Amino acid sequence: MKKQNIIIIAIGVILIAAVGFFAINPLVPSNGNVTVEDMVGRNVTIPSNPDRIVSTSSPLTSLIYMIAPDKLAALSSTFDNGTKYVQDKYRQLPVIGAWHGKKAGNDEALLSLHPSFIIDSPRVRDGKVVDNDLELILNKFSPIPVVAVPETANLTNLNKTYDFLGKVLHSESSANKLKEALNRYLTLGGKTKDLTKNNPKKVYYAQSEDGLTTSPPGSEHAQVLDIIGAKNVVDIDLSTQTTQISIEQVSQWNPEIIITNNENFFKNVYTNPQWSTINAVKNKQVYLTPNDPFNWFDMPPGSNMIIGIPWTLKVVYGEQNKDLDLKKEVKEFYASFYHYDLTDDDVSNLLKSSTPDGVNIN
Repeated sequence: MKKQNIIIIAIGVILIAAVGFFAINPLVPSNGNVTVEDMVGRNVTIPSNPDRIVSTSSPLTSLIYMIAPDKLAALSSTFDNGTKYVQDKYRQLPVIGAWHGKKAGNDEALLSLHPSFIIDSPRVRDGKVVDNDLELILNKFSPIPVVAVPETANLTNLNKTYDFLGKVLHSESSANKLKEALNRYLTLGGKTKDLTKNNPKKVYYAQSEDGLTTSPPGSEHAQVLDIIGAKNVVDIDLSTQTTQISIEQVSQWNPEIIITNNENFFKNVYTNPQWSTINAVKNKQVYLTPNDPFNWFDMPPGSNMIIGIPWTLKVVYGEQNKDLDLKKEVKEFYASFYHYDLTDDDVSNLLKSSTPDGVNIN
């Protein structure tokens, strides 16, 4: 009798423990699925242990690669910049493109991967999700579960995105580490912004081969300038993210520093007579954004821009950030989020390729 009582008590303890476990661990249900509330308030049932994830946008794909690379089943675009700073197993993932706006992903390629679920990044306009964007993905890929994560581009609004993705991808540690890095750089940018608010540096962001495509203050593409308190010289009131301007306008603004993401513009600007009278060109203050394996400053706007904050601080406000060890920051960022250990020479080459001859931003 005593033995039976002991067995009954033991079974009771196990059952209580199991109930307690599932109560505090709702992402590990007994049926292998879990229902989560996504970031637009929809309840979506997904596998509790997903292993094949695809996304609908480049910023989101880059973010998943950063925090949960081994769960990523496809890329939005190829690594066509000749990078060596990506492990082969990630470089060789299939490419499916991206959706929304003017982009048209490969529906068949996505479906052939049989993903655990899709993470969609519908556009946000005036603080609201564009409903047609989400409906497009739902209609195309049903019955594959679709989880909506609308905010992937604005660095100042990404903490909730990191918390959510860390949970559904079971990558809380990596997501928290990325959030900590972002918040540390945002704080550093804010301090520099306060120090220089009475005399901010005048900066122009050139995005095309002729240097005459740009983005105004408040644009997602130029947000790093806003974060560090630089004066984006583009004083045009725009409803669009980018615009075409004239060389006469650039001459009138006369920026002290030019940042560009276009290698041909960077190579040719010092011999182009149209640009020769502009202070940034005269003083050899034109910088090319590093782009290996992802762009540090833009294109796409998103988590890849985090490492662009300390780089831009060094480019624009080097005097105020003498104690910032950029090489150390780059090595740590690549190891943690690009899953590649850079050598000292690798870091030197990345930084040297972004500067005019004779200019050092270490």
